Amino acid sequence: MSGVQTRTRSARSEARPDPDARAERPDSPSPWVVALAPVPVLIAALAMRPLVQGIAWWVSGVLVVAVLVGTVLAVRRRAPGVRFVALVAALIVSSCAAAVLNGVQPLGWLDQDGALGETLAAVRLNPAPLPQSDAIRLIVTVAIGWVAGVSLFLAAVAPTAALAATPALVILIVPGVVTGTPASPGLVIAASVAFLALLWSSVRPLQRAVPAAVVGAIGLVVAVGLPAVVPLDAGWLSGVTGAIQSPVQPGRPGTLLNLGKDLRQPNELEVFRYRSSDGQPEYLKLADLDEFGTGDWVPTTTDASKSETADRQQWAVGINPRLSTRGDVTIRVTGLSSNYLPVPSGAMSIESRSTNLDLGQWRWMGDSSTVRSTGPSTPRGATYEAYGASTWAGEYLDAIAASGLLGHGDERGFAAPSAAQLRTDRALPKDLPRSIASTARRVAGSAGTDYEEGRALEQWFRSDLFTYSETAPVEQGYDGDSMDVVAKFLQVREGYCVHFASAMAVMARTLGIPSRIAVGYRAGPTRADGEYSVSNRQLHSWPELYIKGAGWVAFEPTPDSDQAATAPTEPTSTPSAAAPDTPLPAPDRSAPAASTDPTPTSSAAPGAAGSTGRRDDGPLGLAVGLLLVVALLVTPGVVRAARRRSRIGAVRSGRSPAVNAWREVLDDVADHGYAPGLAPPGDAAAAARTARAVLGRLRAAVPDDVLPSLDTVVDAVDRERFAAGGPAAVDTGALLVAVQEARAALDRSSSVVRVVRSRVLPPSLLPSSAWSHEGRRTRRRPA
Repeated sequence: MSGVQTRTRSARSEARPDPDARAERPDSPSPWVVALAPVPVLIAALAMRPLVQGIAWWVSGVLVVAVLVGTVLAVRRRAPGVRFVALVAALIVSSCAAAVLNGVQPLGWLDQDGALGETLAAVRLNPAPLPQSDAIRLIVTVAIGWVAGVSLFLAAVAPTAALAATPALVILIVPGVVTGTPASPGLVIAASVAFLALLWSSVRPLQRAVPAAVVGAIGLVVAVGLPAVVPLDAGWLSGVTGAIQSPVQPGRPGTLLNLGKDLRQPNELEVFRYRSSDGQPEYLKLADLDEFGTGDWVPTTTDASKSETADRQQWAVGINPRLSTRGDVTIRVTGLSSNYLPVPSGAMSIESRSTNLDLGQWRWMGDSSTVRSTGPSTPRGATYEAYGASTWAGEYLDAIAASGLLGHGDERGFAAPSAAQLRTDRALPKDLPRSIASTARRVAGSAGTDYEEGRALEQWFRSDLFTYSETAPVEQGYDGDSMDVVAKFLQVREGYCVHFASAMAVMARTLGIPSRIAVGYRAGPTRADGEYSVSNRQLHSWPELYIKGAGWVAFEPTPDSDQAATAPTEPTSTPSAAAPDTPLPAPDRSAPAASTDPTPTSSAAPGAAGSTGRRDDGPLGLAVGLLLVVALLVTPGVVRAARRRSRIGAVRSGRSPAVNAWREVLDDVADHGYAPGLAPPGDAAAAARTARAVLGRLRAAVPDDVLPSLDTVVDAVDRERFAAGGPAAVDTGALLVAVQEARAALDRSSSVVRVVRSRVLPPSLLPSSAWSHEGRRTRRRPA
C-alpha cells in the first residue's frame, strides 16, 4: 500500500508544474543575448561622428540603451508579448526622460514643431557635421535608442538573432551615403565581432551560425564598400548633362584633394561668365576652408537654419573698406553645378536677375561672406549681381606697413571676426610635424609684424626654390593637404596651388597668424563683348591671413608657370585702396557705385583645373555597386543550394545518409513556412531531442502528402543510429527519393510567392534551433 502511495505522490509531483520550469520558458532569451543585442548598434553609431559634432549624443544613447537592456532582462522569462510591451514602454519612457533632461517638452522628440522639427530643418539646411544643439542631441539619442530597441526585439522577442545586425548595417551605411566616406575599418571590425559574439551566444547547434555569419559578413562588406565604389554624389552624371561639378561639397572633407584630381582632367569647359563694374578681372570665391584641427581643411560648421537668406544684405566681416578694392560683378552660370555661389571676397549683397535663381534657398555661411544652397545647385542660365570687396597683399599695403600704421590700426571701422572664430583660424593639430614650424620661423626671419611675416612667406614660395607641378605630388605620394603632405611638399618643393596655399596657411598659423584657404576661380580670358569667360581651368585656391587693422588679406604664394598661367592678363601691381570716402555700404543701404580702383591681377595663379564633375570610375563604380547589391540578394539562395547539394552528395556516398537527409527535409519544411509546435507541458517524449519527437510535433503543421516522405527519413535515422549495420543498413536510394518527394509536395502545397522565397531567401538559414534534428534547446533545472 505504501508503494502505491509513493508512486501516486511521485506521479502527482511529476504532473505538478515546477516553479523553476515555469520561470524559465523554453523561448526565454539568454542574458548574454539580451546584453549583446544592442552592442553592434552602439559600435556602429560611432560611425555617425562625421554627421554630428561632439560625442555627448553617443554617451546619452548608451545610457538609454542600458535602460532598455535592464528592462528586457527583468522580463526575459515572461511571454514574448510581455517582453515586447515592456520594451516599447521603456523606449517611450526613456525618450521622454531624455527630452526633459535636454530642456525639451517630454514629447518634443515626436513634435514637428518642437525638437523633431528643428532637427529636420537643420538636416535639410546644413551639411555634415550638424551642430550639437539640445534638439539635435535629443533626436540622435532617441534614434540610437529606438534602433537598438529594434535589435533587442529581433534578438530577445522575435527571436531571430541573425537579423539583429541589420540595424547596425543601416547605421554603417548612412554616414557613407551622406559624406561619401565609408565607415572606418576599425568600427566595421568591432561591429562584426560583436555580431558574431551575439550569434555564438544565441545559436544552437553551431552549424547554424556559419551561414548566418557569412551573410552578416557580406552585408558588412557591402555596407562599407558600397559608398566607396558607387559615386553617391552622381558627379559622373555631369558628363551627360554637361554641368561641371564643383569640388567643394557641403560636409565633405578633402576639398583640396578633389581640386587636385580635377587639375589633371584634360577637358576644359566653361562654367560661368561675368562682367565687372570697372572692367577689371576678379577673383571669385566659392568657400573658405578654415578648420584644420583634424589635419584636413574643411569649412567651419554653420547652422544654415539660423543663417540669413542670401536675398538679404549682411556686413562683410573681416574686410576693412578703407584698404580693400570694390568687386561688383554680374555673373551668368553657363555650366557650373555647385552648392556654393561664386561671389567676390567680402560679399555683402546679392541680387537675382533671373527667375530660375531663388536666393531664398541660399544662405550666408556665418562670417565667411560665402553663400551655400539649402536646396538645388546652381541652375544653368542663372544670373545675379554680387557686391563685395577684397584686400590683397601688395605695394599699397607694403607702404602702409612700412609707415607703421597697419599694425597700430584699430578695427572699429569694420566688423571683426569673433574671438572664437579667430581661435579656430589659429588651431593646429597636436601632432603637427616640427619641421613646418621651424621652417616658418626661419623664413619669417626678422619680420616685425604679421603682415611682414606673411609677405616673407609669400615671396619665399614665389622664389626660384619652388616649382609648379601637377604631377610631382602624385608621383611622389604627397598629394592633398594633410600635415604630412605639407611637410613633404616643403621638402620636395614641387606642387600646385593646393600645396602652396595649404603650406602657407599652416605656416602662418605656426607663427600665430589666423589663416584660412579660399577656394574659387581666378580671372579667365576676356570675350569680345567685355565679359570674362571662366572655365574649369581657372579653379584655384589661395590663402588669406587675418592682419590686425586690415582684416582678411589675400596672398598669392603660387609661382608663375606656363601650366598655372592660362589667363592672358599680365601680372600687375596689387590693387590700391578704395577711396576713404567710399566705404562699403551698411546692410540697410544700397550699394554705391563701384570705385574705379583696379582689382587684383596678381601674378598668374595656378590654373587649377576646375572639377569636370566626371569621375573615370563613375559608371564602373555604379556597376560594381549594383553587382554587390545583386550578390548580396542572391547569396542566401546560393548558400542554401550549396548546402542541399552537399547533403545529397553525402547521402549518395553513405556518409551519415539518414541524418543528412533529415536535416535537408527539415530545412525544406522551414523554407516553406512550416514550424513544429511546442511540446505539451510535462510530455517528456514529445520534448525529447530525437528526430521522431520533432516529427511528432510537425505532423499537425505540414501537409499530409509530405508526411510519408518524413516517415521514411525518420525510420532511416532510427536504423542508422540503432541497427547493427549502422549507415550501411540505410537504403540511400529510398532516402534520395524521399528528399525529392518532400520538396515537391511542399512546393505543391505552397503559393508561388512562398516557393520563390524558399529558393531566394530561405528562412532555414536563420539560426533557429527549432529546425535542428536535435530539437529546441532548453535550460536544465538546477539539481
